[in-house]
Amino acid sequence: MYNRLFSTGRIGKLDIPNRIVMPAMGVNLGSPLGGVTDDLIAYYEARARGGCGLIITEVTRIEDGCGISDPCQMAARGAGDVADLQRLTDAIHKYDTRVFIQLQHPGANHNSAITGLQAVAASPVNPMGGPVPRQLTQRECEEYVQKFVTGAFISQLAGADGVELHGAHGYLINSFLSPALNLRTDNYGGCFEKRMLFVSQIIAGIKDKCGKDFPVSVRINAEEAIAGGTDSAQAARIAKALQDAGADAINASCYSDGCIEPGTYRQGWKRHMAQAVKNAVSIPVISVCNVKEPAVAEELLEGGVCDFVGVGRGQLADPEWCDKAFSSREDEIRKCIGCLACFGEIVKLRRVKCGVNPVTGREREYANIRRDGAGRAAAVIGAGPAGMEAALVLAQRGFRVTLFDEAQRPGGTLNVADRGYGKEKITRYTDSLITQVKKAGVALRLGEKATIEAVKRLNPCGVFVAVGAEPLIPPIPGMDRRNVVTAESVLLGRAKPSGDVAVTGSGMTGLETAEMLAAAGCRLTLIEMLDELGPGMYPSVVTDVMSRILPSNPRILTGHRLDRVTPNGVEITRLADGESLRVPADTVVLALGVRPRKDLADSFKEAFANVRVVGDALKGGRILEATQDAHAKAFEFEP
Repeated sequence: MYNRLFSTGRIGKLDIPNRIVMPAMGVNLGSPLGGVTDDLIAYYEARARGGCGLIITEVTRIEDGCGISDPCQMAARGAGDVADLQRLTDAIHKYDTRVFIQLQHPGANHNSAITGLQAVAASPVNPMGGPVPRQLTQRECEEYVQKFVTGAFISQLAGADGVELHGAHGYLINSFLSPALNLRTDNYGGCFEKRMLFVSQIIAGIKDKCGKDFPVSVRINAEEAIAGGTDSAQAARIAKALQDAGADAINASCYSDGCIEPGTYRQGWKRHMAQAVKNAVSIPVISVCNVKEPAVAEELLEGGVCDFVGVGRGQLADPEWCDKAFSSREDEIRKCIGCLACFGEIVKLRRVKCGVNPVTGREREYANIRRDGAGRAAAVIGAGPAGMEAALVLAQRGFRVTLFDEAQRPGGTLNVADRGYGKEKITRYTDSLITQVKKAGVALRLGEKATIEAVKRLNPCGVFVAVGAEPLIPPIPGMDRRNVVTAESVLLGRAKPSGDVAVTGSGMTGLETAEMLAAAGCRLTLIEMLDELGPGMYPSVVTDVMSRILPSNPRILTGHRLDRVTPNGVEITRLADGESLRVPADTVVLALGVRPRKDLADSFKEAFANVRVVGDALKGGRILEATQDAHAKAFEFEP
């Protein structure tokens, strides 16, 4: 099974044990001074242990100052970085996994808030609309060529199997390659050949310094969603020129909203980008195609789309992705749901976290789990994401776990969240959790309310209450009217509004409900108390869901408070000036958040001495917060 994924590959003269590549992803686990930490080593080592063929590290700075991309990242600046990087390469090599250090300069994307310095680039152009960078002089361009070469030599000395040059995503090398970003008129700009000179000189310098057999991969944009940017034909020409310059592999990415796609995007959707590059070159092509499952990766290889498949967020969600695929345990793979919690943490300058894997970024912290359960009974009330996470950790510790849930199918709120457009990844994540729970030996008591008496009969040494939360119904006039329904009831099909509908609250649940109602032909008004839709959500997730709501021409009222529900709609107040407004609506949908089921949790706390309340039962939040809380408390639980 998955014969192509299993097969060995080659980049230059370097053998790769399989065709799975973990592409570069910033994780903010490095040193603030630019270096390797024990947390970063544990993070990468977990993916190497899990069977990944080639790991390409996070963006690694070649200089400080305006070369800083993330506040806590790796560095390959000079001799002082060799021993540090060697610790990482040695840890990865224990598992027969190959490692490339990705060398990067952020160019116009440098975060000046970190250093107070102006960004630099090929030209004074910022495609993201931020501060304009300073154009490099020709002499500075030559100096930066040498800095990249030095970074490669440092990487080689540290034991790296190769390097990757980041020539995509608006970064420095990309600013030379892209016709939209390179407006120069000297040796480094103008015609195609001059735009290629910067990266070609870097490759030539690396081959001269490190030897012609030291592999160099280049990440490029196969498409750029900026006016006058690189298109597929130009990307193919760039790839061919890179091959002629001595590159050993091309990593095909893009520069658009789809560069970091939310969960609604189908797997493999970027295959046309990789295919265009593959058709132009004879060297291997690495494709990042939004791959979550092994079957999709195998199909891309079989179709000749690429030579190696990038599995990035899939390996954040499950570091054993590769081993599970190769040992016929793919039903146990903890599936990435595309929630983008990982990127949401990074843009806030925090360490990486994963919505479905609480251990990501905390591998060292959770490495030494105690095996002290000794078969003692433990009860978990509620089989949502928090309950199943707690049950898995307790079972791993050796407790005899019984998991109760009133529903016939475990999943809790996951079984509501998967009802929206393109949410099948959540269903698959739920399925994988159920499989893991069953294989862990957890006793499932489904369709059964966990009474105090039933739990007492187990004589548990601890009780974990993960009963979730219920929709928040604020104490304002009109909440008991027949024209009021909850977003949950709409998503589950229990309520089917039509005509004019007012959706109050624009969190993930509110927007997904609005999306469903828009598809049903309702005339929508979206009411949000804050100034923007989707508070707390990653911007591209909001953009994605709104792309399916906006064609219905909804009325959007941000900065408004819900005051009253009337028989014919709602009364709201504009917070900016206190002006009242009446909004006509046949149905009012409440998506105002959730409230922990405190009474139920308190009843168990009164009946048992050793109780832990986890997830939404303690504090409403996302899947991320629920799983993080449950894992931590089950890990630290003292029976």
